[in-house]
Amino acid sequence: MKATLFSSYHTNTNLETSSLHLSSLLDLGKQQIAIIDEVIANDRFGDIDSTISQRLKDLGFLPNTTIRVIAKSLFGKPPYVVQLGTGAQFSLRTDELMKIRCHPLTT
Repeated sequence: MKATLFSSYHTNTNLETSSLHLSSLLDLGKQQIAIIDEVIANDRFGDIDSTISQRLKDLGFLPNTTIRVIAKSLFGKPPYVVQLGTGAQFSLRTDELMKIRCHPLTT
């Protein structure tokens, strides 16, 4: 599979998506591209959950934004390196990955 950067600030609502709806980024395979549906609550963050959600949104984890898993840690476990459609890359831990609901694109 070729690795290509997405165009800046690209959101995509017209791409074909599979019928499978993922619960989080944890379900994506390496190099798989998906569309973010929403940032959801995660009780593991407790009182600061809304702050974490807002911070992820401020960083660009917004609905209809493309996202790709670039790399996974040893044995496919988190942290994962993800790349947004803007080209920005982030390393996310398990609890953060669980907050981002998405669905994969068909190729």
